[in-house]
Amino acid sequence: MWEGRYIRIDARGNKTNEWRSRLTIRMFDGDKYHQVNQYFWDDGHAECHDFGICEFDESGTLVFENPRISGRSWETRDSVELIWTYKNRPGSKLFEMIDLIGDGTHRIRNWRWTEGDEFQGITMIEERKTATMEQIDPACWEAVPGMRTTGPSRSDHRHKKRQTRHRWG
Repeated sequence: MWEGRYIRIDARGNKTNEWRSRLTIRMFDGDKYHQVNQYFWDDGHAECHDFGICEFDESGTLVFENPRISGRSWETRDSVELIWTYKNRPGSKLFEMIDLIGDGTHRIRNWRWTEGDEFQGITMIEERKTATMEQIDPACWEAVPGMRTTGPSRSDHRHKKRQTRHRWG
């Protein structure tokens, strides 16, 4: 389990959103991966996103294919790389890098957002490991279906483009 904070920054460098997080992850049966992300905003709003059970393909790439996203993830020497799209946002593409720092209980991540050929911004994430897979209560996984967020999500809300008016003359 990882707990931390997400900070969203638009393409101009302005902070547009911020929330706390808890990511619960389990691996089982050799090639099965299950991740649930819980997000918490200071105004009391909360979301729970279950990425379902994903599997590694024959090359070792983790394949995410669920109602929310379509993507792939793989390990490099020191990082994990992910590339995915939000299914509700055709033309979106996110590039994520995850790096462990320090003693391996602290990690940093970033998402670089694009839509078509436009850069949309960055999400910066800093997290600390708060529990190992063995320390997570198995009942947690049974509770997930009743916690899932349905409908629009604040966490993947579109960056709003700024309208610029020009005065010529």
